[in-house]
Amino acid sequence: MATLQKIRNKAGVLVAVFIGFALIAFVLTDFLNSSSSLFRSSQQQVADIDGKSVSIQEYQALMDEQEEFAKLQSGKSSLTEAETNKIQDQVWNQLVFETLIREKADELGLKVTSEELLTMVTGRNVHPIIRQIFTNPQTGVFDQAQLIAFLKQKDRDPKASFFWNFIEKQIIFQRINEKYTTLLKKGMYVTNTQAENEAKARSRKVDFDFIAKRYTSIPDSSVLIADADIEKYYKENLNDFKQDATRDIEYVTFAVTPSEEDKKMALEWITKAKDVFGAENTDAVQYVKMNSDAPFVDRYLKPEQLSTKLQDFVKTAKVGDVYGPYLENDAYKLTRLVDIKMMPDSVKARHILLRTGESLDVLKVKADSLKALLDKGADFATLARSNSEDPGSAINGGDLGWFRDGTMVKPFNDACFNGKKGDIVIVESQFGVHIIEIQALGKLTKKYKLATLVRDITYSSKTYQDVYSKATKFAALNNTPEKFNKAIEEENLVKRYGRSIKTTDRTIGTLQSPRQLIRWAFESEVGDISPIYEFGDDFVIAVLTGKTEKGTAPLETVKNQIKRELLKEKKAEKLVAEVAKEKNSVSDINQLAEKLDVNVQNAEGVTFSDQQVTGAGIEPALVALATNSKKGELSEPVKGNNAVFVVNVTNEATVNIDPKAEKNQLQQSINYKVDYRIFDALKNSAEITDNRIRFY
Repeated sequence: MATLQKIRNKAGVLVAVFIGFALIAFVLTDFLNSSSSLFRSSQQQVADIDGKSVSIQEYQALMDEQEEFAKLQSGKSSLTEAETNKIQDQVWNQLVFETLIREKADELGLKVTSEELLTMVTGRNVHPIIRQIFTNPQTGVFDQAQLIAFLKQKDRDPKASFFWNFIEKQIIFQRINEKYTTLLKKGMYVTNTQAENEAKARSRKVDFDFIAKRYTSIPDSSVLIADADIEKYYKENLNDFKQDATRDIEYVTFAVTPSEEDKKMALEWITKAKDVFGAENTDAVQYVKMNSDAPFVDRYLKPEQLSTKLQDFVKTAKVGDVYGPYLENDAYKLTRLVDIKMMPDSVKARHILLRTGESLDVLKVKADSLKALLDKGADFATLARSNSEDPGSAINGGDLGWFRDGTMVKPFNDACFNGKKGDIVIVESQFGVHIIEIQALGKLTKKYKLATLVRDITYSSKTYQDVYSKATKFAALNNTPEKFNKAIEEENLVKRYGRSIKTTDRTIGTLQSPRQLIRWAFESEVGDISPIYEFGDDFVIAVLTGKTEKGTAPLETVKNQIKRELLKEKKAEKLVAEVAKEKNSVSDINQLAEKLDVNVQNAEGVTFSDQQVTGAGIEPALVALATNSKKGELSEPVKGNNAVFVVNVTNEATVNIDPKAEKNQLQQSINYKVDYRIFDALKNSAEITDNRIRFY
């Protein structure tokens, strides 16, 4: 029985050990899988804001939303690279700020209720954003009826719904931010004693003589700065040496520019095209649309809107005449006069805009019905107020006032400037269907329609390949920093520099959109040679020459900076002692100036609130010394930013400062600082990791 029990016990142990190993294997497998997942997750992390991880998907969603809003606001279908970059910075700053503010708000239980939101939108004190959007531009008054009409129909229009949801999120966050900053302001109270002391300090205005014994009067070589002093200063002031991650590069560019052969080919092309372009049976407009490197501009222009060359041409030209070839803006051109017309400079009109409907056909049917009513004598202004969906003009009966040629979108513009006074026409544009009444025409002037055939002077594929081959050869033969620099010198190339590049930078010199190069710099080691990058019309090859990591700058890199500061401190100590000694042997400031070999200067009307003194510069210590010294007494020496000062107050006056007004001003100053410094304060107290360079 004992043996059996032992077997059972051992078996139990073995089973337990086996199960234990199985569990460990299971846990390890799960851990390895999850760590792989964690690794993938970290690779997708665009930011870590005080412990909150933000994925690239979340960040891109915010980017997409902001870009879509910008398009709606501008009426554009796409954004430029510069606009997109600006939005990326806006999204980043807003993401960081919102995350940090909401963290604080959650701790304090701050939130915006649905009732509060409703009050901000439709209540007596409408939020400034809502007020701005729905203010009638003609009257400058907030139009609540327009707001309510928008809210009623927004769910039927996806763009309007998106626009409103975006605005709603903005005002909710602004309200939370307002509550948090208000709490901070309430906690930063100016006492009566503070106000009285400040008023007293500012109530004294003084004229004074002063001398400045400058630190430069002592040679640097005469002051000993020990390494121990530098190390001590460094340790005591570590926060002064915080630095961002930066990179230094040197690079060379191979520009792809049109060769003389390319220029010759462009001239030959435009010259051969002249006979066909100028032929009587050629449709010049269609020819330009089919063959030109620049689009046809379908507008009638006054002579003063043309270049000097074309102004001279149209003065004597008749329809069908051709000018050129001529060189302008790196292109060869031919210009043909298509038409001459007497047209108004400006037009006065009103319109009814229809844009909310199931389809364009539905809008057209409604427009036809309204026009029929107008043709029968219906009042245009009344129909505009009740039917137009242009909030800016509907309230004024559709009135647009006077506008110049080219101000409106093209279909609208053409209908107005090619019509007659009293015409009522229906026109489609990207905004919807317009019913336009032309109310008046301005002075008629002679205008010209021109068709310009453009042949850009661009580099050919052969030129491109020649430059690329040159860059490839350079990169292949010069794959070390030493060879890189030697080749630049031997080939008489221009070396360019990128200093202190940050992960958030988007420019290096004049390179076009060099983010790839910046990303490479932060992924490489000092001495690495980059691959060939193509930025615009430049091939670029770079070498990484320096790198600093985020954190505290090493002592070696800031040693000279510390030494300069210590030199100033030791010179100040030495000069204070020297000036104090000489002061004891004189009776006035002129004698002291003579002994110190300096000039006596004077200042007038200085108060405690001043920062700058004429002849001395920005010297708060000098201001404090003068406004607190007794009249007629030689002061003790005080060290300033650039010199040691002694003053003698020659005249004083009292300015009446109201402590209550001073208190209000101090409180306003504090409130201002809360509003404009809160973001930096929150950022400086948080741990923020910015990984955007991985993705953008």
